[in-house]
Amino acid sequence: MFDARLALAIAATIGLAAPALAQDNGQPLDDLDATRINPFQILIDFEIDGGACDDIGRPELGDLVDGTLAVNFPVSSTAEVCTMQIKEHDVKYAIEAENIISRIDVTVTGKDGQVIGKGSTDVDHD
Repeated sequence: MFDARLALAIAATIGLAAPALAQDNGQPLDDLDATRINPFQILIDFEIDGGACDDIGRPELGDLVDGTLAVNFPVSSTAEVCTMQIKEHDVKYAIEAENIISRIDVTVTGKDGQVIGKGSTDVDHD
């Protein structure tokens, strides 16, 4: 016989675990744009919600596969102890990029390698 209390406990456990599981892919990046500003550079522009003490570092270029360049933005903390206040971070960086790049895959990662945010966009030509 199936106990209703057991069913409630299982449902509660799944409900509590779902947000943590969903964060493995990170939050979508808001207003992600990539614009070629000259034959050698692409301007990456996006917004992401993060902690008030978060500092989004310089982009790290990854693999180039079939015209798509992987770009990682590492996040570090500017304080050892910080409030839980959420702040919108506006990120703009120009990266060195060959003319063959047509798409950008952006990942924002925490110091432990956890994915905080993710998004992809085609490169616009200015």
